[in-house]
Amino acid sequence: MKIASLAILASLFVSGCAGTMPPDVLPAFNPADPVMGIRDVHYHPVIADYHHREPVDPQNWRRLNEERSPSGAGS
Repeated sequence: MKIASLAILASLFVSGCAGTMPPDVLPAFNPADPVMGIRDVHYHPVIADYHHREPVDPQNWRRLNEERSPSGAGS
């Protein structure tokens, strides 16, 4: 047991001393870089597609499903 844990610690130590750095995984975009320029910003209203809805009484589920089903799929 002692040898196995020593081997694991030794492998971690050796891999930590590797001569190469891991690849850069972050994108190359840097907001402080003036070469990148300024992106276009478009205004999108938050409530553009808002439709006012009122509560309704419960309806027959079977009829509602048949109305919304593709033609010929209902019985």
